[in-house]
Amino acid sequence: MKPIDKRFRIVWTALAGLMMIVIAYCSWNEDTAILGIAFALSLLSTWLCHRIRPKAALSNLLVMLLYNAILGYNLIFNSCGGTGFTWWFYLLVLNAIHSIGLIVFAIISAQKRHYWFPQKNEMK
Repeated sequence: MKPIDKRFRIVWTALAGLMMIVIAYCSWNEDTAILGIAFALSLLSTWLCHRIRPKAALSNLLVMLLYNAILGYNLIFNSCGGTGFTWWFYLLVLNAIHSIGLIVFAIISAQKRHYWFPQKNEMK
C-alpha cells in the first residue's frame, strides 16, 4: 500500500468519526438526517476523487476535516438560541458545495485521462 493511501485512510477515518460524533450529539430529527446525508456524500465524493487523483483527494480531505471540526464544535457547544441553525446550515452548504465540486473535478479528470470514457478506437 502506498503512503498516500495510508494517510488518506487515516484522515478519512478521522473525518468519518468526527461526523459520527457531530450527528450523535445532535438531537435526532429530519435536520440531523439531512446533515448525515451531506456527510455521507462528502465521504463518498472524497473516495471517488481518491480513485482518480489521490493527492488532490488527500488535500481536499484535510480541508474538509478542518472546517467540519470547527463548525461541528460550534454546532455542539455554541448552539444556544438560534445559532444552532446557522452552524447546521454552514455545515450543510459547505459539505454539499465541496462534494459537488469534487465530483465534477473527478469526472473532468477521469475524462481527460480517458478513465471512464475511452475513445472509439481504443474500444477495439
